[in-house]
Parts: sequence; C-alpha cells; structure tokens
Amino acid sequence: MDFPGVPAPLLERARRAADWLQERAEAGQRVTVVHHIDADGVTAGAVALRALERAGLPHDSVAAKSLDTVHLDALHKGGHEALWFCDFGSTAYMHFQDVPRLVCDHHELVRDGTEEDFPHVNPLLDDHSGSEVSGAGCAFLVAHALDADNLDLLPTALVGAAADLQDRAPGADGGFTGTNAALLEAGVAAGLLEVEADLGWFGPETRPLTKFLGYASEPTVPTVTGDRRQAEALLRDLDVPLSDDGERTWSGLTPDERRRVRSAIVERWLDCGAEPADVDGLWRPVVRIAAEAPGTPVRELREFGTLLNSTARYGEPEVGLRVAAGDRGEAYEKALELRAGHRRHLASSVSAFVDAGVTEEAAIQWCHVGDRVRDTVVGIVCGMALDGLGLRRDRPLLGLAYTDDGRTKVSSRAPSELQGRVDLATAMREGAAAVGGQGGGHKGAAGATIPRDAEAAFLARVDAIVADQLGVRPAAPVVDAGPAAEGDAPADPAPSWGGRAGQTTLF
Repeated sequence: MDFPGVPAPLLERARRAADWLQERAEAGQRVTVVHHIDADGVTAGAVALRALERAGLPHDSVAAKSLDTVHLDALHKGGHEALWFCDFGSTAYMHFQDVPRLVCDHHELVRDGTEEDFPHVNPLLDDHSGSEVSGAGCAFLVAHALDADNLDLLPTALVGAAADLQDRAPGADGGFTGTNAALLEAGVAAGLLEVEADLGWFGPETRPLTKFLGYASEPTVPTVTGDRRQAEALLRDLDVPLSDDGERTWSGLTPDERRRVRSAIVERWLDCGAEPADVDGLWRPVVRIAAEAPGTPVRELREFGTLLNSTARYGEPEVGLRVAAGDRGEAYEKALELRAGHRRHLASSVSAFVDAGVTEEAAIQWCHVGDRVRDTVVGIVCGMALDGLGLRRDRPLLGLAYTDDGRTKVSSRAPSELQGRVDLATAMREGAAAVGGQGGGHKGAAGATIPRDAEAAFLARVDAIVADQLGVRPAAPVVDAGPAAEGDAPADPAPSWGGRAGQTTLF
C-alpha cells in the first residue's frame, strides 16, 4: 500500500532503513531494539520487534529512560552487534560510530556532520515537523518498507502518536496532521481503524458514565463537568440508565442516548454563555481499532496509550511490549493491574505538586517534588498540573524529581499559548550540558537529567534561555550554594529580577 501524504524523503529514509535490515540478515547479525519507556517508545519497540520476528532476524530489546551517560555506558558494555533506536537516538547516534545502527526518532536532533552516515529516519532531517509523526510511526514506515504485510502494525503506530499528543490539531482529520493523517487514512481504508466524530473527552470505552462526564476537561461545561453528581443528575434527567449489568460507559450507550446527551450538553453550555464557535471544542474524531473488543482499554487510541504508559514507566517494559504486540492474556491482565497503580500514583503526584508549590522565575515556573513522584512520570504530572491547577499560561512548567541513582530528572511542558514561541528542547539540552547533564526532546515538551547539586544553576540557565526566547528580562545570575547534603531540600535558584519572579505559590 502506498501512503499519499507521507513526505517522499521520509519514505526514502524508511526504504534505506529496510535495506539496512536486509544487510543485517545477510550478515547474520542480531539486532537489538533500544526503545524509550513512554507509550510511543513502547509501541515503536513493539513494531520493530514484530517486524524483525516476521523477517526471521535474531533480535532482543533494551528499554531505557533516556540516552544519558549511564544508559550509553550500559549499551557500550553490552557488546551489541547492531542497534535499532526507537523514539530516541537523534541526539546520541554519534556515540555508536563503530556499531551498525538505525535511528527512528522524531525529537529535535543534533547535527554533527555524521547524521546522514547511517539509516536515520527523522522528519526533522528534511525540515518536516516532528509533531506530525511519532517514533512509532517512523518505525512502522520501516517495517512496511521491509514487508508490506506489516500493514497490520499501523494501528499500533498511531497509538504511539496519540499518546504523544499528536492527535490534538483542531479541525484535522482524526486530530492528526501530516504523516499521521496519511497513516490514519490508510488504516481506515484497510479496515484496521474506525473514526467517529464524538465528544472529545478521555475514556469513552472504559470510564463509567459519571466519571466520563464529571472528570471531563478541555473544555469544561458548567452544570455538566467537574462534579460527578452534576453528571449523574444530567443523565437521570435524560432517562439514561447508569447501569446495565454493570456500570455503563459512553461507548456502551445507544446512538439515540448519545445524541440526546450531546444535545443537552450543547444546550446547557450555550445557556451558560458559550459562543456557538466554542461548541466546536467539544468534538474530536475518536479513533478506534477495529479488531479490539468494545469497552476495553485497547480499543480507543488515547486509552490504549494510557495503558502502555502504565507499564514500562513502572519497570515492566516487557509487559507493555507484549500488550502492544497483541497479547490479551497474561500480559494484558498484568497491564490492567499496573494501570490501577498508575492512576493511584498520578493522583498522589498531583497532591505532591500542590504540597510543594510552584516557584515562578522570570520566564519559567517550576516545582520540585523530590522523591514523592517517580521520575518516569514527572512529565505526565507536569502536563496535568499545567492544565488542572490554574497555573500561569505565559511560561513553561518544569517538574523536578529525584532518580534512584542519585541524580535529578527534570521534565518541562509549554502551555498551548507558548507553542511556536519557546524551544524547550534547546533550553533543556543547553541547560543540562552547562551543568554536566544531558537533555533534549521536543520544542513544547522536553526533559533532562542533571546532578543533584546543580539544580539551582540548571534552573537559572534554563530561565535565561527561555527568557531570551520569549523576549523577557532574564533571571539574575545564580550563586553556587555547593553540593546539597543527602536528604536536604533542593536548593532554590537565586532571586530573580522584577515582577513575581522567585515567588513560590502554595495551593
């Protein structure tokens, strides 16, 4: 199958990568798939491993939180014959010049003059957006170029894209744009995916009705969202039963019931003063995987992504890989258990943000949660806090959490109002490099790992970089307070100039 709408240079890179895999087969080399631990990385890894398995290539896999010095050293010591990086690698390829390597990535990249010396599948190399195809999407293009029968892996790739928030483009086909939109069109044509315009809130397949409406956000609708009791009252007013041999979900309603609920929501929102144009924000094309059972967390793309985020981020990458590859038995049951723990941890993590408070600098705001939030999910919590805690929308949010090996993980998120104005990948990469750490990512979402005793210097450096990007006054130079003792509270950055910079908000 052809994919009209996928940039020709990206397809050519995928074909070159497929040729590289054929060469590995001819050489009898084992290919080690190195994938990130988020849902995009897990789906990318699953696509790569399934393609290798079908092609008869010997293979194994390594899951990594990042490609920092710790993980790079471990990979070097592994004695791998060939490496296939999935959902990262575009900033670390130069460390493996003596090993045959393939990179499938969509993050901001580093160019050192050797970025084209090996198969490198990244849209940014040809000036295409990294938000229009995921790491899993790049891996799928390679798998399909290797064997067209790998078309059935396409839904897995779009799960990764949705988990990376690439399905949020207003008015786009399925919320996707560019390569993702082309893949969606191909998936629908092949009968692999189904698309329906519906309410855009999270959880249509698995959340009980009162939670689906009561916990809804983006947008919020007075008298409907924000309170399960309000949602329950609305449903009872419309004679929509809440249970039928168990709690009903949105997808379990009849078409007529969904129509009546949608109409009532629109009417209530307009009565509360919403403009007709605001109503468009209620809808999104909901994408479902045709082969999956209704009412399960692997049916709708966003819910599937959440399930996978509950696995590798909690030290169970093999569970995520197996579920992404189609296991609906033991691994699936384990993933459901992990998802329950993931939900509990996210709830306590938001409380940790509230307890710690958010400090505002000249151009950034940040919160240090210490060891109360797993470093593997601090980025998710940053996004939740940015959208749900009433934080300022004119500056990025950084979340800091301790890692198990004595360092500090930093995740950053930019509010939608700053998209296109800030480059967090550059800020985190340069800020981390200045203090002996590593960083990178996307312009709107990026991360870094830094020494614990360099937190203050790092924050001051990132604040200055973002201030320059936004054209605001930078923070004052930081004074090194020296290494923090074990158990000490994280050091605060030096006071900033003007405004509310340096102020800590306790909720």
